[in-house]
Amino acid sequence: MLVIQLGAADAVHRTEAAEALVAMGADAIDALTWGLSHENPQIRETSAWTLSEIATPANRIVPALISVLTDADENVRVVGSIALQELGEPAVPYLIEALTAESAEIRLNAAYALGEIGKPLDTILPALINTLTDAEWNVRRLVVRALVTIGTPAIDSLIQALNSHDAALRRMAERALNDIGTPQARRAIADAKKRLLER
Repeated sequence: MLVIQLGAADAVHRTEAAEALVAMGADAIDALTWGLSHENPQIRETSAWTLSEIATPANRIVPALISVLTDADENVRVVGSIALQELGEPAVPYLIEALTAESAEIRLNAAYALGEIGKPLDTILPALINTLTDAEWNVRRLVVRALVTIGTPAIDSLIQALNSHDAALRRMAERALNDIGTPQARRAIADAKKRLLER
């Protein structure tokens, strides 16, 4: 079975199996999804990467890759996150939905991937801003990082968050603006602090 060959000790055999599975396209998705839960982490890792190379249909591939974000093996989780980033915009709706997953590991990896994909901004930015108040510190930290990665295009949304009545949201928006560090971002922080003093 080709998916089992993804765990071969010989890199040539692994590559041949991956190429054959990619050539099969959508017909290989079920087998590769099964590979994501194999006891061998090499098979899980290579199955994730091979799924991202098949790429379509996103509605079958992206949820399977999101499930990898809670894998026990760190390498598998990292490959799953990178694979989602490689899929780009087709992965965005599923990653936004993953921002509300029960698992903090899924939420933080989804935030990271969204920052790396970076578009469409009108969909990604509101979702990230809403997640700045996540209950888990590590998730909030990765959301800030995602917004900093997006950079200048995120500033207007962060300024709105900086003027929120929610103190926790204001703190995280200020942190992101501070890390973006442009004159516009720093001015927004100064203006917001001034408004708070005037209240």
